[in-house]
Amino acid sequence: MEGEKKPAGKFAAKLKANAKRIVVWCVAVLILGVGLAAALVGVHYTSLVEPEDVVTLPIATLPSDLRVVVDNPAGYIAHPDTVLTDDGKILVMYPLGHGKGEIAMRTSDDFGASWSDRVSGLPSSWEDSQETPTLYNLHFTDGRTRLVLISGCPYWPATSYKADGFNFSYSDDNGATWSEFQKFHSPYDAIVAMSSLTQLRDENGQPVDAWMGLFHDHKFNVYKTVLTFDENDNAVWSEPVGLFAASDNDNAELAAKYGMCEVEVIRVEGTGTADDGALILLGRANNRISNSLIAVSRDEGATWSALKALPYELCGDRHKAEYDAVTGRVLVSYRQMIPVRHSAISPYKTIGNGWYAWVGTFADLLSYADDDSSNDSAGDLLIELGKTDYFAKPYDRVLDNGYSGVVVKDGVFNVVGYGCFDATSLFPYIISLTFNLGDVLRANGIAV
Repeated sequence: MEGEKKPAGKFAAKLKANAKRIVVWCVAVLILGVGLAAALVGVHYTSLVEPEDVVTLPIATLPSDLRVVVDNPAGYIAHPDTVLTDDGKILVMYPLGHGKGEIAMRTSDDFGASWSDRVSGLPSSWEDSQETPTLYNLHFTDGRTRLVLISGCPYWPATSYKADGFNFSYSDDNGATWSEFQKFHSPYDAIVAMSSLTQLRDENGQPVDAWMGLFHDHKFNVYKTVLTFDENDNAVWSEPVGLFAASDNDNAELAAKYGMCEVEVIRVEGTGTADDGALILLGRANNRISNSLIAVSRDEGATWSALKALPYELCGDRHKAEYDAVTGRVLVSYRQMIPVRHSAISPYKTIGNGWYAWVGTFADLLSYADDDSSNDSAGDLLIELGKTDYFAKPYDRVLDNGYSGVVVKDGVFNVVGYGCFDATSLFPYIISLTFNLGDVLRANGIAV
């Protein structure tokens, strides 16, 4: 009807009448929001936990001039592995992408001081690699050697890749030429195949021409398969079976609960004790509700001791271990991932400063695998290989690092890993470091 106020007019009138009250409420909400934000920032920084707060070992740094850039393109590269050939070269391989991608290869003739350009003429089947390559040098009992490359074929979300076993390639001329990929055990969902490949021994402790390989799937089932070669020198991989025996329900349940994966195995040697010959398992605990894991086998991987927790000093992903007979030490390279919340209000369940190496003895490792916590020994020190700054970039990006190759000869180590190791890098890149472990120990007051 004529003269009746429209709804919009009524609203405008009420708004005008309550303007002061609305302004007061807006100011109050703003003050409350600012105060709450300030309080949360205060809680974050006052409860902030860094790795140095929980790690007790001294941390050694290496001279900056030891760092050599292997590859740093304008794009994502990561996940390298290396192998030492019998003619003294180091080969490094890595995918041109996150896990999946064409495999690139470079070589070093001076133990990592410098690296070649990307090698051309590699097998065409490597262009469609679906996982991180792993490299090993097999030493046969008749004196022959063979380099092998394994690349898993897991299911990849949002791609056409389905679970398809793993690919295998080999070289009999120290990496000058390689065979095309050969597929094994489809349709297993093989991730990081083989995270370890261990030459087995007979009942007398003598090496045999058989190698135990480990991989895992998306459900964190860890499988083992044994590599042998037939009378025509063709590779034969046994049917994969669970790492833990069917009767070992306790370990199987713990492995599933903690998300154990990327298992490394190293054989005890040089101790002069009954422990020599035992196999030590080091496992990532991907669910981030426990420390990394350790177990021991004294029957060539047929059975394992109960899984135990490693100390914070060894918490992380993709452990790669090598023994140095010169110093009598074990070096374990890994991505530092400690299952401690970053702060009281942080969404992240882990803390980590980048790529590190733990240095200690077999006795130190074995002390964590038994039931006596009173004898636990943390080791000698940590070596900072590639530090990342989680205040400089998104936290999930700086946690993306490590996954290294490790080789040692006459007390000298070369390690090759990846990460965003400076504030300006938009993508991770691959670096190499070569150092004498004895010199590092002595420089930090540790007798060798």
